[in-house]
Amino acid sequence: MLPSLEAARNDCSCQHDEELIEPSLINAEFQENMEWFVLNDGISGDPLCTSAAGNSYDGIGCFPLGLDMSPDDFQEVVFSQRNLRKLELLDAVSPADLRKYGATFANFVAAGNVPTEPSMPGVPSVRQAIEIMVNKLQSSPEDGSDGIRVFLGLHSGFQRTIDKQFWAVYHAHPAKATADIYISKTVNDVTGTLLHTFLSCQGLTRRECIAAETSFARWTKTLVSSHNIAPRLVQDIELLSPEECLQLLQRVSLAPDAEIDFLLCGIKSAAMERLVDIPTWNQLKVVNTVGYLNGDISIEELLESRLQWHCQSKRRHPSLPAAVALFRDVEVHIEEALRTRSHQKLQIIIDALARLLNNAKYGAIGDLYALSVFCTMRKLAFDEVYVEVTDRNPLFNDQTDQSAAFAELFALGSRCEAYFDCSPSQFGELLSAKYRTYYSLSENQPPMFKDTMAALPSAYAEAQIDVDPNYKPTEMASYKRFTFLSVFAIPALIDILMLTTTGHGLYLSGGKEGAEYMTHDEQHSATTALMISLLLSGAIGTWITCGGTFYLASMAFSAMNYFVVTRLLGGLAFTLVVGIVGFIAFACTISIYNAGIFLLYLMVLTTYLSLLAALANYQFIGSSFQSVSDSALPISSMLTF
Repeated sequence: MLPSLEAARNDCSCQHDEELIEPSLINAEFQENMEWFVLNDGISGDPLCTSAAGNSYDGIGCFPLGLDMSPDDFQEVVFSQRNLRKLELLDAVSPADLRKYGATFANFVAAGNVPTEPSMPGVPSVRQAIEIMVNKLQSSPEDGSDGIRVFLGLHSGFQRTIDKQFWAVYHAHPAKATADIYISKTVNDVTGTLLHTFLSCQGLTRRECIAAETSFARWTKTLVSSHNIAPRLVQDIELLSPEECLQLLQRVSLAPDAEIDFLLCGIKSAAMERLVDIPTWNQLKVVNTVGYLNGDISIEELLESRLQWHCQSKRRHPSLPAAVALFRDVEVHIEEALRTRSHQKLQIIIDALARLLNNAKYGAIGDLYALSVFCTMRKLAFDEVYVEVTDRNPLFNDQTDQSAAFAELFALGSRCEAYFDCSPSQFGELLSAKYRTYYSLSENQPPMFKDTMAALPSAYAEAQIDVDPNYKPTEMASYKRFTFLSVFAIPALIDILMLTTTGHGLYLSGGKEGAEYMTHDEQHSATTALMISLLLSGAIGTWITCGGTFYLASMAFSAMNYFVVTRLLGGLAFTLVVGIVGFIAFACTISIYNAGIFLLYLMVLTTYLSLLAALANYQFIGSSFQSVSDSALPISSMLTF
C-alpha cells in the first residue's frame, strides 16, 4: 500500500551509529568547548554551598538551585511563617502522618545508604542527624508539644521577592527540644524537602543535605533517571529563567571536580536540557503544528527541519526526497481512505504506525511516518473544524478569541491541545488567518450587512419556526399605533379626568372624608404601593426586554418564550417577597387592613405592568413571526381596558 515507506527504509543516506543517544548527551561536545568569557580563577568554592560572591548557603533551609539567598531572607520568611501559624492559616501535618514519615526514614537509615562520619567537628553526621529526626518523628505526641512539627503553606508565603523564595524553612526551640518546619505546598517531594530542611537545621552543609535528599530519592525509586538527581532539583531548574539557568550552568561547569561529581553532573545535564533540548523540541513542535497548518511551512521545510534534528541526534535517517515521497504518499492514501470511508485502509495505516513506533531499529523511519500521519490528519481535521465554525458564524469579528470560542463550543471542547498540539488561542489565530486570507480577495468579499436582510446561507441557518410563509411586509395601521398609548398614557388621562370631575379615579379616590371615599391611611398605602410598583416593574421589564428581544431577532422563539416566562415568574416572586415585607411593616405601624391594601395594590399593579413589558417583546415591527402581530397587540389592548 505504501511503497515509499519501504523505499525510505532502504534509503538511509545519512549514516550514524545505531545506538540512540540521550538528548542530554547530544550537546556534550558543545558543552566541552563552550567559552564563558570569564576567568576560571573567578569561580571559587562549591557552587552548591556558596554564592558567586563567596557567601555560605549552609543552615538557611531549603531553597531552589540558582537563586542567591541570604540569612536575612531566611529570617524574614521564618518570621512571616510564624505569624501565619499563629493566625492558624497553615495546614499542620497530623502526628500520625509524622510517625509514618519517621518509619520511612528509619527504613532508609537501615538500608545503609548514608554517611556515618561527620564532615566537620561539632556537627553530627548525616546518619546521626537522620536518626535524631526519626526518633523525634516516631515519638510525636498528639498535642504537638514535643518533637518535630511540620506545617504546609501557600508558596506565596515563602517568597520575599520574585527571585527570593524558599521551599522550606525551620525555627528551632532549644528550650522545648522542638523544631517547627514550614514547607511550601508547591514542592514536588514533601518528604525529601523535610529531610533536607531538618539536616540544614542540624548544621550540616548544603551539599550534604542535597546528597542525602538524592540518596533518599534513589532509595524510594523517585530519582529522575535521565539526570540521576532528585525530582525537586529538576523542579528547581525548571523554575529558573534562562539567564539564571545559564549562570547556574556556568558555575557548575567551571567548578572543581565538575566532571566526576555526580550531583554536579546531574545538575549540568538538567540545565543543558532546559537551555538547549527543550527549546529545540518546542520549536519543532511549533513548526509541526502552527507553522504547517497556517501554511507558513511547506512539506519540504517541515521534513528538512525534522531530518536535521535526527542528524543532530546522530540517528540514521533517509534523504529528503525519500522523506517527501513518503509524506505525500501517506497524505494521498489517508485522504482517499477518509473520503471513501475505507476502514480497511485506515486500519493498515494504524497497524503500520504501531509497528514502526514500537521498533527502535526504525526510530527515524517511524518518526517520519508518524509525522506524516499526524500532520495529514491535523490538516484534514483543521479544514473540518473551519467549515463547522464558519457555518456557525459566517462573519467573524476582528478578535481571534471568537473563532477559538466557537471551535471549543462546537468541535473541540477542551481537547484542543490533545488534537492539534497547540493552545486554543493559537488555534483561534489559525482559523482567523485562514478566514481573512480567503475574504481578503476582492472576488470573495462578503455581502454588506443590512438589518432587514436574511441570514447568510450556512448549514445552521435559522430554522424559520413559526414563520408565516405568506407574510408580506405592510405598514402598521394607524389604530394599532394608537393602541401604544393605551398602555399607560390613556389610563392616566382617564384617571385624572375622573378625579377632577367625580373625585373617584381608576385606583384611588379623592381626599373627601366619608364612606364613599378612601381615608388618608388607605390613600397612603395605595400610593406607596404604586410608587414601589413602578420601580419593580421597571426593573423587571428591563430584565425581560434586554434578553427577550435578542432571541426574537435571532428567531429563536422557543428559547425566547422560556426566557420571558422564567424572568416574569422570577420578578413576580421577588415582588411577592417585597409585598410581604411591606405588609409586615404596615401591619406593625398602621393596621392589618391598610397592610392588606398595600399588598393587593402592589401585586396587581406590578403584575399588570410586568406583563405588558413581557408582551412588548413580541411587538417586533416587520417580523414574519405569526405570534407577534396577531396576538400581542389585541392582548395588550384588552389588558389595558
